[in-house]
Formats: sequence, structure tokens, C-alpha cells
Amino acid sequence: MFDNIESLLPQNDLVNGSGKLKVISIGDNEQSLDELNSLLETLGVVSIGRVFAVLRKINPATYIGKGKLTELSEMAVRLGAGAVVVDAELSPKQLANLEKSVGKPALDRPGVIIEIFSRHARTREAKNQVALARLQYLMPRLAHFWTHFERQDGGSTGSRGMGEKQIEVDRRLIKRQIHILNGRLKNIECERKIQRTNRKGILKVALVGYTNAGKSTLLNALTNSNVNAEDKLFATLDASVRALDPHSHPPVVAIDTVGFISRLPPSLIASFRSTLEELVESDLLVHVVDVSSPYAKQQFETTETILKDLNVGAKPRMVVLNKADLLTGANTRNWSKLICPGAMAISALDKADVSKLRETILSHFRCKMESWEILLPYSESKIESQLFVYGNVEVNRHMDKGTFYRVRIEERWARKLGLEKFKL
Repeated sequence: MFDNIESLLPQNDLVNGSGKLKVISIGDNEQSLDELNSLLETLGVVSIGRVFAVLRKINPATYIGKGKLTELSEMAVRLGAGAVVVDAELSPKQLANLEKSVGKPALDRPGVIIEIFSRHARTREAKNQVALARLQYLMPRLAHFWTHFERQDGGSTGSRGMGEKQIEVDRRLIKRQIHILNGRLKNIECERKIQRTNRKGILKVALVGYTNAGKSTLLNALTNSNVNAEDKLFATLDASVRALDPHSHPPVVAIDTVGFISRLPPSLIASFRSTLEELVESDLLVHVVDVSSPYAKQQFETTETILKDLNVGAKPRMVVLNKADLLTGANTRNWSKLICPGAMAISALDKADVSKLRETILSHFRCKMESWEILLPYSESKIESQLFVYGNVEVNRHMDKGTFYRVRIEERWARKLGLEKFKL
């Protein structure tokens, strides 16, 4: 039954000619509400009003106090809003009480983000991951959300609820589906491990950053690919792997990863663990920042915090200030340098900038390569072929007892190929 539920958003509360849901947003600061509005725009929802609620103490029953509840209710009626959206994670009790007090359907920030992920999931893995996160979100909120589901399934608006017995039946169904999805994701994770094993000898560069920082556009530019890249939040949910330079030795691939956002729902982080494993396996992180955003500094810091939480904070990394072409005026450009001193400012749309970044990445790996001079017997043809794949052969000359090589290669590969015994 839950596979037929199209949206966490109320669908029959459309109140304007455009067919878009109009909502009132509640939050404690301008920046966070701006981001919430961007999330809502991604869903085609229009925020027509804001209520600022700086809370010294959270109301355990309704999240906000009586005064703000009154202000919210009056604004919703005056502006003709169809729902209210809170820029925080609410408990099931708070959601239900808030909806009852205001007389409008209510949704919280995690629900909005999960809804976006649900709409943007394309691959088998992403769909299963999002479905799991969605069910984990719904489980404790089932009684509250059923009123929305009844409307979507054509139920009577006067009948608000199914009864405790039916809700328990559905809880069992959700638990069963969660078990099935966990099994599917374990199988997918095994496939991922095999793929990562096959790429074990390849150097990996992971593009990370806040959502809509331009990672997919940059991946396309760096690798001459055509990965889906759109100017909207969470357009990419799957890790895309492309060769950075087909002529590079050793091979280097660039990996586009799911974008981050402040207060990303824990269920989504847990569900995307196999995708995020790409960060753990990477040799270099390229942190992409949208330097044109007025909140670039905060987005940079949020991403850095998440990387630490994922235990990849110590990974080698470089910071790239993307969308530098959108900066105007000397003051703006000077301010951008304060985001991360020493970062490289580029535009993913500028071929010269992209070439410079690609060369910087390749140079990062080249500087770790050591020069070796070896005499390889003719019988070691397998090692010879791997020298050309994983090393940069500068000189090769046939001799009486074998082939002389001067090669630059990483120490780990020199050790793995056993070059020490052929060293001159």
C-alpha cells in the first residue's frame, strides 16, 4: 500500500491557479529559511510567508509557543496557505499538535529533504536507499501522516483516521518492507565492494561539497562526460565514476558524490552508507564550494564538519571555489578568498580553469611518485605490462639480460611489483 503513496506533501491543499502548494515557513534565522525555501522550490512548493521563532526553550507539545502559534494561524488564514513547514526536526507528537493547533497540514525539514530524495532517485540503488529512509521516517509518524495519505488515496476528508488496529497492521507492513530493503541494500553493497575491489589499483578523486555547488558540472568538464547536472538541490544522488585522464599513469578516476546540506536527516546518511564508502576509499577529496553563494563560508564549514563525522576528515584534500565567473567587483573577489585561504578559484564552464585543476590533481599524485632504475628480465613480461599501467615510464632500453627502465612509480606499487630485486 505504501508504494502507492506519491508524496509526503498534502496534495489536495492546492490554493492557487498555478496548482502549486502554498505554505508558511517557520524557522529561527534568515539564512536557514532561505535554504528551506530553496528546498521547497525544488519540490514546486511556494513559500508565501515566514514566521521567525527564536526559541529559548522548545515547547515539547507544539515546538513553538502559544504566541507564535497564534501568529502562524492568523498568517495561514490571511494568506491562504495550504500547509506549514517547520525548519527543524519535529517529533510525531509535535507534528500532530502543531497541525491541530494551526488547522493546516504540517511537515518538518527532514520530511522535505526526504521528499526531494524520493523524487530524484533514478537508479536501483538510490531508489532502495531512499525508500528505506522514507519508511524509517514514516514509522514513528504513521498516525499523523495517515490523514495526508487518505486524501491522496481518495478517502473521505471527514474520516480522519483508520483506527488503532489498522495503524498497527501498517506498522508491521512497514517493518517487513524495511527488512526487505535492508536485504536488497546488503546485496547492492556487496556489488559495490566488488566494483571497488576492481578499482583497487586506480587512484580515486572524490568530488564532495554542499548540494548544488556544481560538482556534476565540474565532473563533466574534467572528464568530458555527460553526467546529469541541473541547477537544483540534490540533482545527483548516485556516485558517478569517470576517468580523469585516459593517458594518465597510473589511472586516475573522478567520482561525483551526493551533495551535503546542514541537518541532513540521519536516516539518509545511514541509508547512503555504501555510496559514502566512496569517500573512505578515495585517495584525494576535492571540496567544491559555490563561491557565488552568500552563505559560501557556512556551507564550506558544514561540509567540513560532515566529512569529520564520516571519519574522512584526515584525507588529503584540496578546496575549489567554483562559480567564480559569477563574482562581480574586487571586494567580492577578495571576500571569497577568506572562505578558505589558498583555495583555487575556478569556473567549471571555463576550459582553461578546468585544465588547470585537472593538472593540479594529477600533479598531486605525481609528486608522490619515486624514480626507479631497474633491469627487468625478459621473462617478467607481466611486471613489464604493469609498469606501463601504474607507472610513468621515462626510459626503456633493451639490453642483453633484459630491459632497462627508468620509471616514476608510487612506492606502494613498486613494493607490490617487487621492483626492489631488479633495482640497479
